[in-house]
Amino acid sequence: MNVIFTGGGTGGHMFPAIAIAESLRVINPDVNILFIGAKGKIEEKIVPTYNFKLATIKIYGLNKKQIFKTFILPIVFFNAVSDCKKIFYDFRPDLVLGTGAFVSAPVFYTAIKMKVPFIIQEGNAYPGKVTKFFSPKANKVVINFEETKNYLKRPDNVIRIPHPIREYKEKINRDNIIRNLGINPDLKTIFIFGGSQGSASINKAVLMSIEDLYNLNVNIIWQTGKNEYVKIKELTSKFSDYVKVFDFIYKMDEIYSVSDLVICRAGITSIMEISAYGKSSILIPFPFAADNHQEKNAQMLEKEDSCIILRDNELQEKLYKTIKNLIQDENKMKQMAENVRKIADIDAAKKIALEIIKTLKNE
Repeated sequence: MNVIFTGGGTGGHMFPAIAIAESLRVINPDVNILFIGAKGKIEEKIVPTYNFKLATIKIYGLNKKQIFKTFILPIVFFNAVSDCKKIFYDFRPDLVLGTGAFVSAPVFYTAIKMKVPFIIQEGNAYPGKVTKFFSPKANKVVINFEETKNYLKRPDNVIRIPHPIREYKEKINRDNIIRNLGINPDLKTIFIFGGSQGSASINKAVLMSIEDLYNLNVNIIWQTGKNEYVKIKELTSKFSDYVKVFDFIYKMDEIYSVSDLVICRAGITSIMEISAYGKSSILIPFPFAADNHQEKNAQMLEKEDSCIILRDNELQEKLYKTIKNLIQDENKMKQMAENVRKIADIDAAKKIALEIIKTLKNE
């Protein structure tokens, strides 16, 4: 069995694909898996760490700020399709699974032209442009939220399976993690991150409030992203007994397991990880996300009393006060954690992997 996985640009598209690929490898150890990602993007770093092969193509998404890049995008797209065809001829895929993002578009297009079955996995409440465009031709479209069906043209090829997360570890030695991090086991722990690449606005708001947060007597684990790591590490050095700063965290499961409150963007992968580990959260939708999908994701949780939403333009004014009020309200945090647990399915990656096998059997 030869299977191509595609999706990237951000961890939110990359990690679900990895989760499904890992589950497929467990079910069928003989499967040959190849990832197709975009040159220069995060997948070049992440995919090899999970022992998967990666081929890259030159492709990017619509860019409203750089008109010239948008103008030549059709040429770039068909050059990427040409590269995909060479990859397909060499690898001979039996099936393609894509988790969206611009890199999936030339791969799906090639699959259609070469008559290779393909599955789209869409985690967001509001599907992305690639999903909406290619879903009528897909063998299956796996959705996370029931309402996503309303935005797709073909209900007959849609199935609902919750968004997969990386390997869920129910039994984690929290004492070892706490000791390795050097945090105080008697204090509540806040985990702050802005996605795999960090967030300048979240970093700025946290930095402005860091002394007040420190005085709350809580542990803070802060993933800043690479761009601002050195600066923030230096500026928070006097708080280093409680504030632990990282540029990137690979073992997110360990950090979730020791956290009481998570503050992050409203990307669907982060939401589903929060759900799997049952954590209260403050979600900050990225205001420039395509079709405002992060806002819609967060709203799905908010209406179930599973999170608190803060808008990006409210951060500097409201972040500290919101954290303080929530961290001091045990009942509120407990209720949010209980409510959010209902959303996740820790076997989702395995279920989608089984759909790959089922699809191939039906071909």
